[in-house]
Amino acid sequence: MAHSPRFIACPSCDLLIERTELPLRRDAHCPRCRQHLYGRYSFRPSQLMALTITGFLLLPSALLEPLLYMRLGGVNSQASLLEGIHILFVEHEPWVAGLVLWCAVLAPVGLLLGIFVLASGIARRWRILPITLKAVEVFRHWAMLEVYLVSFLVALFKLVDIAETHLGGGLLSLGILMLLNLTLLILFDPEPYWQKVSYE
Repeated sequence: MAHSPRFIACPSCDLLIERTELPLRRDAHCPRCRQHLYGRYSFRPSQLMALTITGFLLLPSALLEPLLYMRLGGVNSQASLLEGIHILFVEHEPWVAGLVLWCAVLAPVGLLLGIFVLASGIARRWRILPITLKAVEVFRHWAMLEVYLVSFLVALFKLVDIAETHLGGGLLSLGILMLLNLTLLILFDPEPYWQKVSYE
């Protein structure tokens, strides 16, 4: 019988902590490093679906629209997230390209898709509830859009002095998508779905 794990490891300091039932709208934090672990919220499946659908609508712009327009040495260029990954592959940096692809594209998209499948009831109807919950657990640890955006902004500050730069619409979409993913990471509680697995 599948169920929510009784003990969880803190993602920051690896302290093993016993999972306890929380009152509504309360959070559990690591007693050693104060890392947020999980919470209990009154988020309805329809609200989760609305957030994930919004994320899907943002994806084309976030992945394909230019993040930056740049003019350097009389040459105009632009870069989107997927174009950047492609350039890394072409420049013989497959490990870096693969890591960016996984953390900035595949894991965030997988998180959106997994939560949508759970909230819509598809996972239970198709009897893939345990697999989907485990996949969401993996994706939530690897979805790192904020790391990519911080790296991008650091590079942008270095370019300002040597090139004429303009921000693209893709950066706004990517920033909103990052905030949406962070909201899902904080507010999504897998416990009710694990309870459904236990009753099956």
